[in-house]
Amino acid sequence: MAVLKIVPKLYQEKISEKLKEEISLVTNGEAKYYNRLYKFFQYTDIQCTADINYETRKMYMDSLEKEDISEKYKVELMSLFDRLKIENIPDVYSHGNPFSVEQEFFKQDKLFLLYIPNKKKAQSFRQVVDKNDLLWDLTRIHSSQLVRQTKILLCEILNMDKAQRHRRYFLEPLKALIRFCDKYGIDDIEEMEQADENRFYLYLNNEPEIIKKQASKIVEFARRTLFLTDPETNWRACIWYMDRFQFDKSRINASSPVKSLSFINIYEKENRWYLQLYAKYLVGISDLSLSNIRNTISFISQFLKYLDGQSKKVTELEMQDIADYVSVLDESDIKYSTFNRHITHMHTFLQFLKMKNIEVLKFYPERFLKKGFSEHNERSVPEKTIAHLIKELPTFPEHLQLMYLILFCTGIRKSEVCTIKSGAFYSQGNENWMRIYQSKMRREKVIPVPSLLVGLVNDYEKKYGIKNGEYLFKNKKGGAFNGQTFSNQMIRECKARGIACGDYIFRAHDYRHNLATSMYGNGVSIQGVRDYLGHSSENMTKQYIDFMPERIVSAEDKYFSKNQSFKLKGVEDDER
Repeated sequence: MAVLKIVPKLYQEKISEKLKEEISLVTNGEAKYYNRLYKFFQYTDIQCTADINYETRKMYMDSLEKEDISEKYKVELMSLFDRLKIENIPDVYSHGNPFSVEQEFFKQDKLFLLYIPNKKKAQSFRQVVDKNDLLWDLTRIHSSQLVRQTKILLCEILNMDKAQRHRRYFLEPLKALIRFCDKYGIDDIEEMEQADENRFYLYLNNEPEIIKKQASKIVEFARRTLFLTDPETNWRACIWYMDRFQFDKSRINASSPVKSLSFINIYEKENRWYLQLYAKYLVGISDLSLSNIRNTISFISQFLKYLDGQSKKVTELEMQDIADYVSVLDESDIKYSTFNRHITHMHTFLQFLKMKNIEVLKFYPERFLKKGFSEHNERSVPEKTIAHLIKELPTFPEHLQLMYLILFCTGIRKSEVCTIKSGAFYSQGNENWMRIYQSKMRREKVIPVPSLLVGLVNDYEKKYGIKNGEYLFKNKKGGAFNGQTFSNQMIRECKARGIACGDYIFRAHDYRHNLATSMYGNGVSIQGVRDYLGHSSENMTKQYIDFMPERIVSAEDKYFSKNQSFKLKGVEDDER
C-alpha cells in the first residue's frame, strides 16, 4: 500500500498515465473536475486509484475545507472523488468472491466500507449520508483478539446477500457491541457472560432505537459466527453451537434439535471451565443424545450457580457444601426422581474431574438419594374431546389433519410424527405397517396401522410430490417439522373452534395414554403394549395405562366370580 506523502513543489511532477486515464473516465474530461483532481494528486504519491484509501479521502476533504466554496459544491466534489475510487475497483472483486480477513483490505487498521473491494457493495454504501459512519477505526481497540473478531464479523456481514438498508441492522449494532467490549475490557466476545450481555443492553439506553432493537440479535450473531468460523473449536466459549460438529443421526432429535449448549450463567471461570471439560467429553466421546447432554449440563449448571452464590470453587468443596445444597433441593418443589437426578449428575461430574486428576471432594450419593413411588397421572384425552376434534378436523390445515390422524391411530411420540419419512407406510398382502425411527430409544420399529391411514398418507405423498426418503412433513427449509410448531398450530386451531381438554387445549403425548389404555383394556398384555409403545420397561408402560386401580379391581371381581369356592386359609376357623 502506498504511503501518503506531500510532494515538495506544486506541479513539479506529473501524475501517472494510469491515474490520468482513471480521472479522465470518471470526469468525462470536464476541465473543472479533471484539473482539480489532477492538481490534488500532484501533492501525493498515489499512482492509481487502487492506492486511494480513507487517509487519501480525508486529505482531499481537508483541502476542500480550506477553499471558499459552498457546502453543496463540496458534497458534489467528494461524491466525484468517491466515484473515482469505486468505479475503478477491479471486476475480480465483484464476481461473488467472499470477503476474507486475509484480503489486503482487511489487513488495514482503518476499514472504510465505502471502499470495500466489491464495486456493487461499495456503491450501495454511497447512499449513507454521513460517510464517517462507514469508518471502522480499529486503532482505538485495546485487544488484538477483539480486532480480529471485529474483522471476521465484518466479513460475515458484508458477505450477506442483503440490501444496504438491511445490512445496517447488523453493522450499526455491531459497532456498538465492539465499543462496549473495548470500554469494559472484554477481549473475547465468545466469552461474554450473561452479566456482560445485560450490561450491554443497559449501555445502549441512549443509542438509536434501531440499535436497541437489534441488541440481542447482534450478540447471538457474533457468538455464533465466531464459534463456527474459528479454525479450532473454542471450548471456552460461553455458548457452543452444534452446527460446528458432525453427529450420528441417532444422537439428534430432528423435530426438536439441540442448537446450542450454554454455560453463560456460570460466573466463576474455573468452575465453568470444569463443566466445559465435562461437556467436551459428553459431546465428543460419549454416545449420549444431544438432548440428554443438554439436560445433564442443566443439572450441573444449577449446582455451579449455587456455588457462585457461595463464592466457592469446585476444588474447594467440603461435605457441608454438599449437605447445604441438598437442603436447598429439599426445599424446592421437585419430585423425588428429579431430586435423585441432581445428586447422581453432581456425583458423576465430580467423578469425571477426579479422572482428569483434578482434586475434588469424594462423596457417596447413596447417602442422599431418596426412595419413593412414581405417581400415576391420568392423562387420557376424554372421548368427548376427541369426538369434537374429529368432527372439526376437516376444517384444519391439511398437514395438521394427517399429523393428528397418525397421532390418534398410532400413539407414537410427537417427535416421531414430525420425523416420519415418505415410504414409512406400506402394505404387505392384507397387512399394513408403519416403519418409524425412535430417536429416544435409538432404534427402528415397525407397527401395524389401519389400511385407511396408509391410503391417506399415500394420497398426501402423491399430491405434494414427496419423494421416497424425504420428510413427510417439512419445515420451510425442507427439514423435519418442528415438534413445538406442531403443538402451537394444533392449539391455535383447537382454540379457534372451542376445542379444549379441561384446563389445557392440546397435548400430543396424551394420545399415547389413550392408545395404551385402549390396548390393555382390550386384552393386550402389558408386554405387548410395552413393545408397541417402544418402552424399555414394563414399569414405564404402566404409567401410560390409565384407570389402573379400577382395572385391577375389575380383574379381581372377574376372578372371584369364576372361583366361588375359593377361600383363604384359616377363614373357616375364624368363622367358627
